[in-house]
Amino acid sequence: MDPREKYTIPSLKNGCRVLKHLANFPDGLDLKTLCGDLGIPRTTTLRICTTLELENLLLRTSNGKYTLGSSLVPLGMQALPHAGIRKMAVPILRDLAEATQETAHLAVLCGKESLIIEVCDSPHPLRVASRPGTLAQIHCSATGKVFLAWSVYLKLNDFMKGVCLERRTPNTLTTVDHLRKEVDTIRRQGFAIDNEEYFMGVRCIAVPVRNEQKQVVAALGITGATVRFTKEKVWPYASIVQGAADRLTQRLIETQTETTEYLEAKR
Repeated sequence: MDPREKYTIPSLKNGCRVLKHLANFPDGLDLKTLCGDLGIPRTTTLRICTTLELENLLLRTSNGKYTLGSSLVPLGMQALPHAGIRKMAVPILRDLAEATQETAHLAVLCGKESLIIEVCDSPHPLRVASRPGTLAQIHCSATGKVFLAWSVYLKLNDFMKGVCLERRTPNTLTTVDHLRKEVDTIRRQGFAIDNEEYFMGVRCIAVPVRNEQKQVVAALGITGATVRFTKEKVWPYASIVQGAADRLTQRLIETQTETTEYLEAKR
């Protein structure tokens, strides 16, 4: 057990659980369902939700369901330390979507999940990518596998402790041993693939974006319906996505260099 647990405030911790759980339900949940899902007594849940509602962190809809409130938006934007890379990525993602005709996206590691922070939609009417702010499960998303392969590879077993390896489709890898074999392949080939592991009929590839210190700071990828994004296109598209990631990596390095030179000049 984490030694810091003895200093936690149970009601505050439950409030955090409520917010995190509701993030998975854009249409909201009623009080009864929320209590059942989290195993928190009804009176306690009502007090927590009422408090969060008064602070505009939750919104109660006309049908009595609770959803995330508007006050979370500026908090989330302030907490996001990747605003710079997100802004730099926009034109690159736009070019990538145009080159592949598929939806392009950028993600960062957030706890033990992959957080989508920017998306540029495919020009096709059929679009299958997640929206900015979506947390994707790390074991079955292409961006998540990028972080497993490069960010936490040396501590993969420890990192995966407590992670639910949910079987989302028949193709989902649900053991750490299988994931380790997968990330070894990813490191050799240079890109990660979600081969209908998150959703049937959807294929994704992603590659790492690095900073000046060669650390992986983000994952850049594309998502498309398998009827268009066929297996034959994986390697050609991987090369195009890698080129886009190289552009973003270069832009990051240039920005870091410019910042360093500016700070040195100010001394």
